[in-house]
Amino acid sequence: MASFVTQTRAGQAERYSASVGRRTLLLVLLIALAFAALIADIMVGSGTLSLSEVLNGLFRPDEVSASTRVIIWQLRMPMTLMAVLTGMGLALAGLLMQTVLNNPLAEPLTLGVSSAAGFGASLALAFNASVLSALPFLNQSLLVATNAFFFSLLTVGLILMLAGRRMGLQTITLLGIALHFVFSALLGLVQYLASADQLQSMVFWQMGSLMRASWTQIQLCAAVMVVALVLVFTRTWALTALRSFGDEAAVFGLNVRRLRILMLALAAVLAGAVTSVVGIIGFVGLVAPHVARMLVGEDQRFMVGVTLACGVIFMTLASLASKLIIPGVALPIGMMTSLIGLPFFIVLIMRDQRLSVR
Repeated sequence: MASFVTQTRAGQAERYSASVGRRTLLLVLLIALAFAALIADIMVGSGTLSLSEVLNGLFRPDEVSASTRVIIWQLRMPMTLMAVLTGMGLALAGLLMQTVLNNPLAEPLTLGVSSAAGFGASLALAFNASVLSALPFLNQSLLVATNAFFFSLLTVGLILMLAGRRMGLQTITLLGIALHFVFSALLGLVQYLASADQLQSMVFWQMGSLMRASWTQIQLCAAVMVVALVLVFTRTWALTALRSFGDEAAVFGLNVRRLRILMLALAAVLAGAVTSVVGIIGFVGLVAPHVARMLVGEDQRFMVGVTLACGVIFMTLASLASKLIIPGVALPIGMMTSLIGLPFFIVLIMRDQRLSVR
């Protein structure tokens, strides 16, 4: 009997090690694919650069011309890095929301965070009204970004305050949907009162664009991302337990309510940071976690990394497509993510429906 138990445990350990190896290899392949998509995005533009020019410009800048360095580092690199940070931020925000709320449709767009950011940006664009408008050193773009960021955080704060101490998951989701419609209505009111030029600026902002990215904004978003990753990776076990057991995860010594508040606030900060720069981007936070879940399951140790890689691939490919469809014109990135993400999400829904029928 003891021999049988030992053999069973050895077999389970071997299968677990093989599973970890496969997931690690998959993560490495996805990171390599994300890097390839990043290089391709830098290559393509109004004037296509060769692969050798891009690689030399990145790693041996002295071996390329001054004009090539300007194209790579001043024109294309900020847009590409912003695409990477946007993909990571929205994908991780969507994963945290889906995990905490146990809702596969939760993401910044559906829970009102993006619509609140759009309303805040529209206030700054139409009326030059911002929570930090009294500071003289802030220009128009920073006023728009800070307003969008503030209102995205305000949304989650309102949801947590209205949900109360019991924090029912259905209540939080419904409050998020309600606030989405409230801020959408307020956004429509601002558009109605705005002039033609202001309306054009608001519509362009809401479509999403990577061309507004500056190195200062990239550094701020990168700092937010680093802090978020540290907080998430130190709590992957807790997130796995929460996803698997829900409120019953408290038996493992977890403070479920505190974890939910922290992760929802973190998701709002991530979504608000990138949305304040690039505008409203949909489907990244919805599709990337679903794809990661299909590939590696619910183990958050791998789920987080795969979700980040999928988000980067999604956004960089969308950026690449936005420059290839009409040569010489960069289409709004929000439009591209919707066009790419919607058919893919429909396929995911049909796949899950077939699996549930079986």
